[in-house]
Amino acid sequence: MSARRAITVVFFVDGALFATWVSRIPALATNVGANSATLGLALLAPAIGAPVAMPAVGRWLPGRSSRSFCRAATAGLAVAVMLPALAGSVALLGLALLLVGLANATLDVSMNAHGVAVERRLERPVLSSLHAAFSFGGCAGAGLGGLAALAGIDATAHLAGAGLLFGVVGLVASRWLLPVDGTSEGGTERLRIMRLPTRLALLGAACFCSFLAEGGAADWSAKLVRDDLAGSAALGAIAYATFSLAMGSGRLLSDAIWSRWGPVRLLRRFSLLASTGFAAALLIGSAPAALAGFAALGLGLSAGAPTLFRSAAGQPGVATAPALAIVSMLGYTGFLAGPPIVGGLAQLTSLRVACGLFVLAGLLVLSLAFAARPLTHDPRDVHAAAAR
Repeated sequence: MSARRAITVVFFVDGALFATWVSRIPALATNVGANSATLGLALLAPAIGAPVAMPAVGRWLPGRSSRSFCRAATAGLAVAVMLPALAGSVALLGLALLLVGLANATLDVSMNAHGVAVERRLERPVLSSLHAAFSFGGCAGAGLGGLAALAGIDATAHLAGAGLLFGVVGLVASRWLLPVDGTSEGGTERLRIMRLPTRLALLGAACFCSFLAEGGAADWSAKLVRDDLAGSAALGAIAYATFSLAMGSGRLLSDAIWSRWGPVRLLRRFSLLASTGFAAALLIGSAPAALAGFAALGLGLSAGAPTLFRSAAGQPGVATAPALAIVSMLGYTGFLAGPPIVGGLAQLTSLRVACGLFVLAGLLVLSLAFAARPLTHDPRDVHAAAAR
């Protein structure tokens, strides 16, 4: 197995493990007797893990092997996803989910750093295809979770079995990761959130906007189609599936398109597709149009994360890991902020109007796309290819 195939499997496993516990949230809530309010508090716990773990990994990883971090985080996440089903109270559920968040955030930074290292070794872009593997892993994990729930399989047995299965697959594949990946290349400047290099701050802002639309679509797509656009419950469920499939498919194509267009034109054209396609769907105001709009939104956002991460990793004077950590953290903040912002706007106006925020987010990514222009001309660096 090559390093490229191995890191693809790790991305798939991360998506599958994360979706595994998410798919059983109703059962987990029942196990601990959580109501909507207490469950909401418990579900904040994974979000707390990201800003704690990501900067820490960004500091520790430079000069060390990201393969070791990937292996440790994969094992940690495989064990952590088993814990929520063992919780006997809301507080213990929150603690278990905090551990899930810490392990997932550690793996997120580590595997993206390794993905960048593989790109540089191959001298061609592959990061978007890795993110596609994450998306399809999420579909697999959620699908298995749905089947387990339908079959009446206890959440404890399901999470234990899935954690063991995907954990073993990830650890076996990680044996073929690069032993030395050069994560210390690029400098040793220490990043501070209030004193970021201008380009890195702009990339982080673009990532925030892209993830805000992604997070908002994940939580509100079904309700928009079913309640505001008079669609059926089935169409509501299909809306997010359409969005996810379009995003995964777009990521499969984005590496080849990046090589042809470069990062700036890729972000601009994809973001324009996301904004205009979804705006048209909102103006038409029908459930079928909304499905087409979510397809355009998913495809348009698909290139955001991998392109922005790739550009951040090429920041002069900054090592790969801390650059990825800061942009990932800002993006994850947007993912968490999107749903409540849309909810608040919907209370003041309507959900249809509030979802116009996704159009604005796409336009902001378009306006910030110039920051993704490569600044390095090292012929060994895949990031230089688009600059020539």
